[in-house]
Amino acid sequence: MGALRSYQADAAGFALDALSERGGAGLFLDMGLGKTLTSIAVMDVLHEADPSMRFLVVAPPLIAKYSWPDELAKWSGLHSLDWTVLDGSPRKRLEKLESGAAVTVVSQGLLKWLDDNVDRWPWRLWVVDELSGYKNPGSVRFRVLKARRANLNAHPLPSGGRSRTAGPKARVLGLTGTPATKNLLDLWAQMYLLDGGATLGPTMSGYRDEWFRPTRVIQGPYGPQAVEWEPRAGARRAILGAVAPECMSMRASDKLPDLPPLVEQDHWLDMPKATRRTYSKIRRDLAVRLDDGQEVTAANAGVLTGKLSQLATGCLYPDPDDPTGVVEHMDDAKLDELTAIRESSDGQLLVFYRFKDELERMRARFGSDLHEVHEPDIVARWNRGEVPMLAAHPLSAKFGLNLQEGGHEVVWTTLPWSLDDYSQANARLNRSGQRDTVVVHRLVERGTVDERILDVLAERASLHDSVMAALRRP
Repeated sequence: MGALRSYQADAAGFALDALSERGGAGLFLDMGLGKTLTSIAVMDVLHEADPSMRFLVVAPPLIAKYSWPDELAKWSGLHSLDWTVLDGSPRKRLEKLESGAAVTVVSQGLLKWLDDNVDRWPWRLWVVDELSGYKNPGSVRFRVLKARRANLNAHPLPSGGRSRTAGPKARVLGLTGTPATKNLLDLWAQMYLLDGGATLGPTMSGYRDEWFRPTRVIQGPYGPQAVEWEPRAGARRAILGAVAPECMSMRASDKLPDLPPLVEQDHWLDMPKATRRTYSKIRRDLAVRLDDGQEVTAANAGVLTGKLSQLATGCLYPDPDDPTGVVEHMDDAKLDELTAIRESSDGQLLVFYRFKDELERMRARFGSDLHEVHEPDIVARWNRGEVPMLAAHPLSAKFGLNLQEGGHEVVWTTLPWSLDDYSQANARLNRSGQRDTVVVHRLVERGTVDERILDVLAERASLHDSVMAALRRP
């Protein structure tokens, strides 16, 4: 495919070699480097060599519905692949399967349905988009692909087991820009899908016991149980060295020298005194009685952290078991700062929030100027400059939305703990085609859990950078 940039051609060549030699390949490319186009090129080369070969693309819902068919259509003059997208009713999906298209695109949420309804999978190569979404080996999506990777005929039986008829194995091309954003334990399940355990071992427990040591142990129902781990001395280098032959990383800053920089601007705010009193009391006592008589409690550390984040945002949700409770409005410190940012902005704002109460308060303050990602034609309207403010939850907007043509300013009213969510969401603007410096405004209240989130994001970014650097090719 002549449309490939030189670095994309290098990535495609690497993937083809790794697929041939090892049965799996991981392309760990930053957002905006063209993982989709590179994968289309890989499939096209294999299809040209064997026209009977069929491919399965598994992707997050929005990417499966929009990005893949759009890219396949955009470059249709440069490849020989036909395709179908499994959507609509179950009957419609089965009809599409009968088409025999070279490429079948399916949402990862439909993997269980596909597993239940197709005895023998005809797809000899899978492209698993956003491979980092399979880092949990207990997830349904991982278990389905694990079984089918080892045997494409491994259809589930009514008894709950799987057929033992021998069948061919699948080859897997995994795509992600964030392979390890929390810890190196994240790599095991992803690598298992690529090579069936050849690199990091056949079990998660074996991998963990060999390369990690527990740093936090709690008393579980059957005795002491480790809940946090860290790499042993030398483990990081050994693990990354082991996966390097089948994984390649690329950074946008290296391959797109004309991409404008991303600048993070922290807005330090003081929590209002009344909210601070409530914040201090619930952190100390794990409970607080509000002025309206409502009592809010924090049953454990996770719940406490959530309550503290709510207060740093200016609200407090009732306990889940309180059917009469209402969300308590505490203050508008962050909303006021968002208003100031908007007044000084020179264009459209992309605003990420965490709690529904934040969205409702933004709706009340900004009225018709505020839009949401589910609205019809929202991407086209944004890119035409018709959307003064676009509000989005990172989980609903971190994939499949290319907004770089319509703005260059992001505001986080409440930061996420997940570096993957944070990076992917910012990449809606910080990607190829962006002409201006991307400014990421982060609203942070001093002396609150906001500061801890900043530290966690920085720690995870450091790990991510080391992984990407270790797998970078000259």
